[in-house]
Amino acid sequence: MRPLLILAVLLLPTGVAARCPVSDDISRGIVYISTLGEEEAIQVAMGTSSFLSSYFELGEYGLTKQYLLIKGAYPLSLTSVMTEEALTISYHYPVPQTGFPEPAPGVNWQIEAVVAQGDVSLVETHSYTFGTERERRIGDCSYLVVPYDIETSSEVYGTQVLPMFYIPVLGVSFPDSSRESGVGEGVAFSERMTTYPDLLAEWGN
Repeated sequence: MRPLLILAVLLLPTGVAARCPVSDDISRGIVYISTLGEEEAIQVAMGTSSFLSSYFELGEYGLTKQYLLIKGAYPLSLTSVMTEEALTISYHYPVPQTGFPEPAPGVNWQIEAVVAQGDVSLVETHSYTFGTERERRIGDCSYLVVPYDIETSSEVYGTQVLPMFYIPVLGVSFPDSSRESGVGEGVAFSERMTTYPDLLAEWGN
């Protein structure tokens, strides 16, 4: 039996068939599972408003990371859980959350962020490039998604790019492992979506 992620959810009875998540499921958890090669990643997205949502990464022993996102797409904080310790990185911007553009096809936006970890901070330039909306088959589910890149640049760490995809009808984003190097060239990739209560039912919890 897999460990439980401690979240306030309503459990569905074991045996209920899994279904494709809808926007109303965000309060209980929308699950995206991707497998790249032999590595499986499980993310559970949750949210309470149109401005903030988060997704959690589950590992073999439970919660490993929590990302808090503005408008479901822009990072606000990252908390990594290692054994009994939690490390939080927060992002501070010169505009309010309402000033962030709505995630949408063709949006290109750049902003400077102060990235803080405890008493240590640095300045990063964040560039967001949203692509063209397209239909994506995710397991037995099909959604219109908007692929986008988060490019961060700083004097300390140089330039890094994180591929993501945004699902407008759900208001959430997930890392896009389908764009990792090697996919389609011998590296196996699969993905599926479900709800968190249904995932717990799969695990027998």
